[in-house]
Amino acid sequence: MSKIKVLVVDDARFIRERVASMVRNAFPDSSVDAFENGRDAMKSMQARQYDIILCDWEMPQMSGLELLQWTRTRPEYNTVPFLMVTSRGEREYVLKAIQAGVNDYLGKPFTSEQLVQKIVKALGKGGRLSPEQQERAAKLLQEDGGRKEPTAKSMPKPKGLAQLRCSNQTFKCAIKDLNLREVKVVIKNEWVFPVLLDQVVVDIEQLSGDAVARLNGFVLSVQATEARQDSPYVEVRVQFADDDPEKMAHLSKYIASVR
Repeated sequence: MSKIKVLVVDDARFIRERVASMVRNAFPDSSVDAFENGRDAMKSMQARQYDIILCDWEMPQMSGLELLQWTRTRPEYNTVPFLMVTSRGEREYVLKAIQAGVNDYLGKPFTSEQLVQKIVKALGKGGRLSPEQQERAAKLLQEDGGRKEPTAKSMPKPKGLAQLRCSNQTFKCAIKDLNLREVKVVIKNEWVFPVLLDQVVVDIEQLSGDAVARLNGFVLSVQATEARQDSPYVEVRVQFADDDPEKMAHLSKYIASVR
């Protein structure tokens, strides 16, 4: 095969562009089409044939699962590799995708290396990649191999767990540092972030499972933990705005317990 035809489906423009860029970088002779929902992707699939489909789960008009189910009813797409690229990693979602005929699953956030590995694995099985394409992909993976993801040993031990509640999103996070004035937390990079200066509520979880008094504050800064666009984690600094003596007393006890 001289030219790989790839279909990327994701309602987030940044993710679509990022995935398309990763594919073109690993496979320069590839042809990539990208759409923001399953319905538009389905129309394109009826007009042309693709060699692999990289699809998000939650999208407007037609979800990734619905597109997958439709794909498996089409003779021309019955065996075409379908890779679900999503933050939905819960067991029930994985099982639904497997039952519908998904070939593989890639959780967000992901690195270029992880995506290329999945593509090579999927296309290599059916002989859809030429030796030259496999060689280039292998070289790219070798180059990316030097950029290791942070490990548990290299990451500082968190001072607890928390939930960061913003106006329209809740983030599960690990506490990096904490005092009576502010908290630094780390969240997974899923390409959705707290807004700078946005009002937030921080719920700190005790080891016993009980929650510390909810603390009001605002976002002081949002920053990647690594100097790379696909940094797996993001640090969020929150300034507390509470003067409630009872809340401060609870917080002081918690800080003392984790020092």
